[in-house]
Amino acid sequence: MKLKKIILCLTSLVLVILLASCQTNEDTDIESNSTDSSSSNNGQNGNSGTSQANASLVFSGMECEISDTSAIIQEGKIYKIVKPGTYTISGTLDDGQIQVEVQKTEAVTLVLDNFTGSCSDSAVIYIISADKVDIDLQNDSVNTLTDASVYVFPDPTTDKPNACIYSSDDLTIKGGGSLIVNANYNNGIGCKNDVEIKNGKVTVSAVNNAIKGNDSVTVCGDAEVIIEAADDGLKADTIDRSDKGFVRITEQAKVTVSCTDDAIQATQNVTVTSGATVTIKSASQAVNCDGTVNVDDGCIVNQTP
Repeated sequence: MKLKKIILCLTSLVLVILLASCQTNEDTDIESNSTDSSSSNNGQNGNSGTSQANASLVFSGMECEISDTSAIIQEGKIYKIVKPGTYTISGTLDDGQIQVEVQKTEAVTLVLDNFTGSCSDSAVIYIISADKVDIDLQNDSVNTLTDASVYVFPDPTTDKPNACIYSSDDLTIKGGGSLIVNANYNNGIGCKNDVEIKNGKVTVSAVNNAIKGNDSVTVCGDAEVIIEAADDGLKADTIDRSDKGFVRITEQAKVTVSCTDDAIQATQNVTVTSGATVTIKSASQAVNCDGTVNVDDGCIVNQTP
C-alpha cells in the first residue's frame, strides 16, 4: 500500500515537471516569434538614413520665419539646409543666400512659392552638396532671383559659386510656375553636373552664359525658356566623357535665345527633336558643337539679321 502511494507521488511529480517544461517551451516560442515579428517590422518601417524634413522658410526683408531649426541653420544672412527633404520658400529676402549641404546620397526639393530673393555679395541659391536637388515652381507662382555684380568668396582658393543659382550636383527645375533669374556676376544657372528643365517658364538674363551645365543641359516637357545672354545661351563643356557634354531640347519645349555668342554650345552632342522649337534672335552661331548634331527639320528658327 505504501509502495502504491510512493508510485502515485512520483507519477504526479513527473507529470508536473513535464507540464512545466511544455509551458516554458511555449513561452519561449511566443517570445521568439514576438522578437522575429519586431525585427521584421523594424526592417520594413525603419529608416536607415537621415529622416526627411518637411519645412518652410518665410522671408520678410532681412528676417525669416523658419519652421524647423534642426533642418535649417541660420548663419548671419545664410540659411543652410542640412537635412534631406522638402522645403517651401516664400516671401522676400532682401539680402541673403540659401545653401544646401546634405550627404551625397541625399536629395532636396526646394519649392519656390512667390519667392523674391537677392544677395549683395554672392549667389542667391548655392547647392554645396547633395545627390540631386529639385527646384519646384509652385503652380502660378512668380519667383525672382537677383545676384550681386561682385562676389565675395570666404575661401580665396575657390571661385564657386559663380552663378545666381549654382549647384555642385544634379539640378532639376520643374513645376507650374515661373522663375526669373537676373545674373549680374557671371552665369545665370550653373551646375557642375547635369541641368534639366522639365516644365515651367524660366527666364534668364546673364552677363555671361545663361544656362550652363558642365555635363549636360536638357530642356524637355512643356518647358518654356527665355534667354538673354552676353555670351552663350545653353552650354555644356565637359570634354573627358563621351556620354556627357550634350545639350538636348525635346518634347514640346520652347527655347528663345538672344545672345552675342553661340545660342547652343556643346562639346559632344546637340539634339533638338520634332515638337520642340528653338528661336534664335541673335548669335554668333545657332549651334556650335564639334561632336554630333541631330536637329529635326524646322525645329530651329534663326531670326538673326
